[in-house]
Amino acid sequence: MATDAMRYARFDHPKHGTYDHPEKVLKDEALSESEKQTVLEDWAASLKHILANDPHASDAQATKESLDEVIERLAAGRT
Repeated sequence: MATDAMRYARFDHPKHGTYDHPEKVLKDEALSESEKQTVLEDWAASLKHILANDPHASDAQATKESLDEVIERLAAGRT
């Protein structure tokens, strides 16, 4: 199970790089606000697909919840 947890907590974005926690995306100064939004939304979409196939993937759910929180914080910073 530790392998699954690591798999869900890490995201390899094809254009913007690899992140091991949603917070790291938010803190990446090399990304614009819209690029951060893209990375976070792409990561969330990948986890949504995993959860649709395995609703009991608790590690994926925990990462998805972290992503949702970071996405909300990013959006709040724009207003």
